[in-house]
Amino acid sequence: MADLTKREKEILDLIGIGLSGKVIAKRLGISQFTVRKHRANMASKLGCHSAAALVSYAVSSAERRRRWSARVLSALRAREVEIVGLIALGMTSKHIARRLGISPLTVRKHRENAMTKLDVHSIGELIVKVFASK
Repeated sequence: MADLTKREKEILDLIGIGLSGKVIAKRLGISQFTVRKHRANMASKLGCHSAAALVSYAVSSAERRRRWSARVLSALRAREVEIVGLIALGMTSKHIARRLGISPLTVRKHRENAMTKLDVHSIGELIVKVFASK
């Protein structure tokens, strides 16, 4: 792991289990602004260019080498699985759209459909759910 501070490592672990900035702030007794600042610093140090990339890094850095659960795969259509996989790699909707030759709005709609089907409310939750065990 890059030269992260003890607090940054702590926040990264909490991100890796799917907690939001608001919950992390409450749990650690710090402000949401402080959590955002730590996230920005970590993203810079780790070369993550999006929130999804930071969450993806957090999940993998916590050595959670988990498979996509069968429940997740069976709940989603093939295109949704493809888009969720690219999101988990840290790609933005714009980059995914270019890569797949579709519009960013189509990417957004597939993402929204996947999030609804999996009952998640943020990209972080989506990534954690995809890699959650069973």
